[in-house]
Amino acid sequence: MHLSEIACEILDLFRETHRRPGARIMITTLDYRFGTDPAVAVAIAELRDAGFLITPDAETVELTAKGFDAIQGRSYHLEDD
Repeated sequence: MHLSEIACEILDLFRETHRRPGARIMITTLDYRFGTDPAVAVAIAELRDAGFLITPDAETVELTAKGFDAIQGRSYHLEDD
């Protein structure tokens, strides 16, 4: 699967800090880390559409079981495809 660079960086952040399914990160944390660039919102939508994240509310993103499996194997990076 080919994801954008920012989408991969978001999954890397989950891998570094929240290594469990169901882990949540606040959108404000992502804004702090990556800036308020509209590309972050696009990357979140991309990850949601791929099934790696869900958005339980407007302020958080949550790692799904599929996303957890992906971060464990780093199968989302381009060089791994």
